[in-house]
Amino acid sequence: LRNCAIPLITYFGLQFGGLLGGIVVIERVFNWPGLGTLAFDAVSGRDYPVLQAVITILSMLIVSVNLLVDIAYGLIDPRIRTE
Repeated sequence: LRNCAIPLITYFGLQFGGLLGGIVVIERVFNWPGLGTLAFDAVSGRDYPVLQAVITILSMLIVSVNLLVDIAYGLIDPRIRTE
């Protein structure tokens, strides 16, 4: 089970970035307020500071998920651990 967990964790970590990339479309289609709608409205209104803040928040989420994936690698496979 540990041998097949590494590719699954990698896959789910990469899919999270894809999900964040699609939030603008999902929020527009279902008319949900959120970061995607805020980013779209900021681009439409040329509100660059708001757009920079949204991009910063989303990039911090992606970096955090990548960190969690790397930590999970070390927990699952002891050969990957660093000392």
